[in-house]
Amino acid sequence: MSDDRDFEKDGSPTGSVSREDDPSAPHVKYDAGVDVAVLLMEAHEADSEHPLERSVASKIRAKLDWRILPLLFLLYTVNAMDKSTLGSAAALGILTDAHLTTDELNNLQSAFYIGYLIAEYPQVYAMQRLPVAKWIAFNILLWAVFIGLQAACTNYGGLFALRFLLGMSEACITSGLMLVTSMFYTRVEIGERIGWSFQCNGFAMIIIGFISYGFGQIPGTHRPAPWQWLLILMTILSVIISALFWWGFPDNPTTAKFLSEQEKVDAVRRVKGNQAGIETKVWKRSQFIEALCDYKTWIFFFMVAFADLQNGISVQYSLIIGGFGFSTVQTTILNVPSGFTQIIGVTSACLMLRFFPNSRSLIALFWWIPSIVGAICLLSIPLENKNGLLVAYYIFQLGGAPSFVMCLSWVTVLVSGHTKKLATNAIFLVGYALGQILCTQFWKAQYRPRDTVPWAIILMSEAITISLIILLRVLLIRENKRRDALQGAEMDEKDEYGYVEQEENGQVVRRRVEKRLMDLTDRENLSFRYPL
Repeated sequence: MSDDRDFEKDGSPTGSVSREDDPSAPHVKYDAGVDVAVLLMEAHEADSEHPLERSVASKIRAKLDWRILPLLFLLYTVNAMDKSTLGSAAALGILTDAHLTTDELNNLQSAFYIGYLIAEYPQVYAMQRLPVAKWIAFNILLWAVFIGLQAACTNYGGLFALRFLLGMSEACITSGLMLVTSMFYTRVEIGERIGWSFQCNGFAMIIIGFISYGFGQIPGTHRPAPWQWLLILMTILSVIISALFWWGFPDNPTTAKFLSEQEKVDAVRRVKGNQAGIETKVWKRSQFIEALCDYKTWIFFFMVAFADLQNGISVQYSLIIGGFGFSTVQTTILNVPSGFTQIIGVTSACLMLRFFPNSRSLIALFWWIPSIVGAICLLSIPLENKNGLLVAYYIFQLGGAPSFVMCLSWVTVLVSGHTKKLATNAIFLVGYALGQILCTQFWKAQYRPRDTVPWAIILMSEAITISLIILLRVLLIRENKRRDALQGAEMDEKDEYGYVEQEENGQVVRRRVEKRLMDLTDRENLSFRYPL
């Protein structure tokens, strides 16, 4: 349903490349940085004269899905398992073997996101200048090394340093997902595929729960210890994913080896409606400054920073569930249903997006409801009712993740201009990392077993996040109406095109290209409409 709607907007003729000039249209110099697809589309000018057939678009989408999605799913499953190893290790004896206190365990979680925060900007800069897939594969290999070294480390200082480095290496993963999906997919497809990828967090919680339960049957005096076996297994899996990514994942549609020349052209034409182009390999200072000055950037920054204050649960789950009255080994298996609730929530949110494609903000608002209900129940259910508290914990886990996925897909399609997109993504993820750094710091032993302060902070953060989502939606509706009024009811075809200037044989030649391939920002391109 949503794919057809996207096709009707995205499958129209991509425009021709000519030497005629229109002084009123925007001009950019080729050397200043235009889209990587410009020359490819010029070589296939004749294809722009007729719409892309729906059957061809569907075939291209299927071919992309079969190559890209399995690798993204594997990556996100292993990545989520890696992130949760600290919480699982806490239940498998690392606290005793490494002589860690609860506060030090929280600091180890923060160390990961301190590294993540510091490395985010360098990571997105590298992804603009270097082949995206190869850079991600290299970083996966680095994180495999850092996880493996943790298995040999039995002191707080060493673990802190390795967690910090692990965060630096993983800082490219989510920004890479946002970048790659925007190259290959339409706006609705981006939301669905980001959702499906994040759905793997739920599968990871299920898998790591059973694996941890299995390793938990090993006597604690055995060497390697159960938590060390867990880290060794994750190291092996990460090395395998790195190799698969290096050899199998495409950098962008124009260089994808599994696509024919014509399929590359059709893949570029298919995403015309995004008004964001494919990729530009030149870092543009003006776009970076525009991202810093754009109110949307900072609303998203604070939105995700407050939203992520609830994610301390990923490390604290064994202590929270244990506080209900369950044993340490039981906590590893009792967290498995949390994975199922995340899968249910994210899947439902993606289905809602398919039927209501311009409603990311409303879907995000809806999926905060279970988290709010769950937190209130955890504050009010009697402590003696451990089964009721456990159900409330699962209800809490049902929300949050779907809302985050909708916000992540929203920021991915809300900005154009390659440098601006990467800068905005980086600032968004810095906010994410800041929230993750802080989210474990208010889970203190003195607040147990009710944990009134942590749950109250989470409820406060959810209220602020909801307010920011509503504010951004109102501002974007107003801006879209302003653009509609400026362009008028009838938009001239020339408004969709601009000119790229390139020197040939001592003369400047201007070629007409689609605006989306000129690497214009959303502010510069009045044809851009902000999704809601």
